[in-house]
Amino acid sequence: MKKTKQGFPFDFETNKRFSPIYQSQLTQATIIMPGGGCAYFRANKGNVCPFCTFPIFSRKVIRGEGYENSFKRWTLDTETYTEMYLKSVNAAGNFDKLAIFNGGSFFPNSELPADFQRFVYQDVNSRKHVKQLMVEAYPSFISEVKLREAKEILNSTDFMVGIGFESQNDFIRNVILKKRIQRELFEEKVRLMQRLGIQVFVYAFLKAPELTEKQALDETLATMEYLHNLGVDEIALSSAFVPPETKLETLYNEGKFRPPWLWSILKIIEIAEQKGWPLSVGGFDDTPPPIAGPNNCPDCDPKINRIINEQRLNGLLPKETHNIHCTCHDTWLQAVKDPEPFLRIM
Repeated sequence: MKKTKQGFPFDFETNKRFSPIYQSQLTQATIIMPGGGCAYFRANKGNVCPFCTFPIFSRKVIRGEGYENSFKRWTLDTETYTEMYLKSVNAAGNFDKLAIFNGGSFFPNSELPADFQRFVYQDVNSRKHVKQLMVEAYPSFISEVKLREAKEILNSTDFMVGIGFESQNDFIRNVILKKRIQRELFEEKVRLMQRLGIQVFVYAFLKAPELTEKQALDETLATMEYLHNLGVDEIALSSAFVPPETKLETLYNEGKFRPPWLWSILKIIEIAEQKGWPLSVGGFDDTPPPIAGPNNCPDCDPKINRIINEQRLNGLLPKETHNIHCTCHDTWLQAVKDPEPFLRIM
């Protein structure tokens, strides 16, 4: 982690990824900064997304110990965010895409000051090598006013907004994953962005707690088909890992949760290729680092992870994928033959 003059932490990384939108490899610079606290997290006093620990991490590094039950915002000033931003983009060199993650939504002024938002748009527009800016937002905070402001300042630079919709199943999305996103509102915001010429990026979550491997696999595929039919520009597979200090960590330690099999992820990629879905596969790491992630077994994990990384880089699974064998594959096959009906969780 890097630090500002005042000692506040931030981080950035640069890597290459295949873009389903441009059908080419892009160099992406990703900035991770502690916003003023996810407004959705604060409004619900932390009773949200069981797989996300970034708001807790952000509160701790900004406010210190002893604020575990405080949900007042902890927004820093524009100068501090600008320092984080400029140190990151200037060190990243040439890149095609810039992604900014603040552990919540980019648009609420309580999370990032409005003048900092405008500064980002102006700066990105001045860097002619950047073709795309990506931010994230909870649907309630996506407004026509904010979108039009961004488009106007960015000018010819493409603008993409990511939404953590996670599941087309209302019960899984809103009860198990605690997203509290109404389908009608989500679809309304997707149509708004499409009308304004803004690229739509949506996360599909693989393996909500309480689901078997088969249920999780089937549900993720159903979600991707739903998003594709909506005309979403990029569908991001977000595979469950176990962040510290979350409900998932508790379930994992009690033996009640297993992150998804890598075999399931390969299956999703294969089907997405067959159907022409605009899939990108998210990484299995995060800030702060998870304590467990997607896996098969020690014998084949390194090889399968290399294959998935190659798909992230080139957009296609390598030919060798079909010739991979491991004894754990039979165990996975049994896991995805779960005879119990999906409706048992309803």
